[in-house]
Amino acid sequence: MSVKTLPSMEHSFHIDIKGSNTGQQWSGNFTYKRPNLRAQSEIAKTTSRLNEDLKNIEPEMSFLHGVLASLRHTIIDFPKWWEEKDFGFELYDTNVVLEIYKACQEFEDEWFKKVWSDEKPKEEKPKE
Repeated sequence: MSVKTLPSMEHSFHIDIKGSNTGQQWSGNFTYKRPNLRAQSEIAKTTSRLNEDLKNIEPEMSFLHGVLASLRHTIIDFPKWWEEKDFGFELYDTNVVLEIYKACQEFEDEWFKKVWSDEKPKEEKPKE
């Protein structure tokens, strides 16, 4: 097994989006940091607290709880309005939260590809 240098664990991005509920324009720069084990633990605990072990919670709300918990523990730099809106919890515009989450997930996908894409492909047998 070879040791390799990993790509950066952080990703900065900009959003500029109109809220689907309020029509308000939300804009700003964010920095996402891939969650280490501690952050993953905090995300799981926050999600659990939000879901309160409710058996009949709507799947959409349970998903949104996971998104908000993830953003709360992985967004390390953000515009002032994000903090003023309690890291997304005080927003009315779900699309803004999901746009931020989407940017983070796209980075996760790219990061994974960079780390695992240089695996040697299986050699094909020569055709006879």
